[in-house]
Amino acid sequence: MTTATNLYSTTAVSGPGAVRVDDSELPVAAPPELGGPGGGWNSEQLYAAALATCLHQSIVLIASSGGDDTSGCTVSAGVTLRHEGAEKYDVEARLKVELPNVPEARRQDLVDLAVSHAPLIGGWPVGVA
Repeated sequence: MTTATNLYSTTAVSGPGAVRVDDSELPVAAPPELGGPGGGWNSEQLYAAALATCLHQSIVLIASSGGDDTSGCTVSAGVTLRHEGAEKYDVEARLKVELPNVPEARRQDLVDLAVSHAPLIGGWPVGVA
């Protein structure tokens, strides 16, 4: 039996040209680099946004309990779609955190703790500046 408490749930439904997330709709389209029309979000962009947002929110939450100043904090996530052989695709992600108002000696520890609490990060490399 689990003792976990549900904090938040959402549902996304993807169909032709759009993905509906709860009560909002986002246009989706494959990028021109993959033969698509562009002009909408694609799954790699949405994944990068989710990674960056998840880690940023985790850093702010962890820092708030330690009294660290996260103003100016940014998290960037780069996602690359790769292809190897017929119908074999995977992704690679790399994240970078900038914490200009946290003492340099504290930055790595803060980010390591935030990564351990960020459920989407899943072992992707995270650089700290």
